[in-house]
Amino acid sequence: MRMFLGLFIGVSHRYLKHQQVAKRLLGKVLKPANVEEARSVNSTLFSVNVQGRVSDSRTFNSAELNTEYIFSLCTPSSTFSFSTTRVNFSFVSFYNTSVPVLIDTWMTWDEEKWINQYDVTFRWWGFLLDELLESIHKDKEVAERLVLQKLVASIYDTHTTHCTRSNIQYPSQDACTSFLLGEVRLSQLGLHYIMLKFQPDVHCSHIGKTRGGMCEDDQTYVGKVTESYFKNSPWILGSVGRIDGQRSSMKT
Repeated sequence: MRMFLGLFIGVSHRYLKHQQVAKRLLGKVLKPANVEEARSVNSTLFSVNVQGRVSDSRTFNSAELNTEYIFSLCTPSSTFSFSTTRVNFSFVSFYNTSVPVLIDTWMTWDEEKWINQYDVTFRWWGFLLDELLESIHKDKEVAERLVLQKLVASIYDTHTTHCTRSNIQYPSQDACTSFLLGEVRLSQLGLHYIMLKFQPDVHCSHIGKTRGGMCEDDQTYVGKVTESYFKNSPWILGSVGRIDGQRSSMKT
């Protein structure tokens, strides 16, 4: 599967003229630069108090967590084309299908031109997942089962390689499989096992039974919609209305 990512970026109006800032970010996302950024633990692209939110995932606070999420999970190719608002680059391929992936991203930068906020939305995410599953098997239930089996096997293999001594989470593959298939939502654990090789001491517990305080399935739809998350910088200048009928004034 070769997924082509179309990335539409909305930035604070003060930095619209600074396309080099966006280019620097996107250059770091591409391999092999993304690997070096992931190893750095704290990317110099992010402010210390950066806030990130991804529509079909979670919120990410701090430069360390955002460095891992942005640079560990993506494995794009070494080229991209850049215009004012659109960037295209390809992800690693498997099977024999091409799928376009589109995300909308809003970002703000601080005075040092470090990213201090970003908000990412995956368009038509459910539709994309259906397309990916169909590429594996025409029967959706069979495809889902194959994906789960592969994910569980990958998590355990990564655990065996990187989680040693006091970081061991499962005594056997059977114990790991039983827990992962029966007691936990795998989508979030699927993020953390990719990061294990960079910081085993941090992430081994995240794929274990305690989940290390991460991957908690405690989010509600209403809570996600009404959450007031971003604090670092206003997205819209001036006075804007709020869902609850109050007004909030944002200073520039």
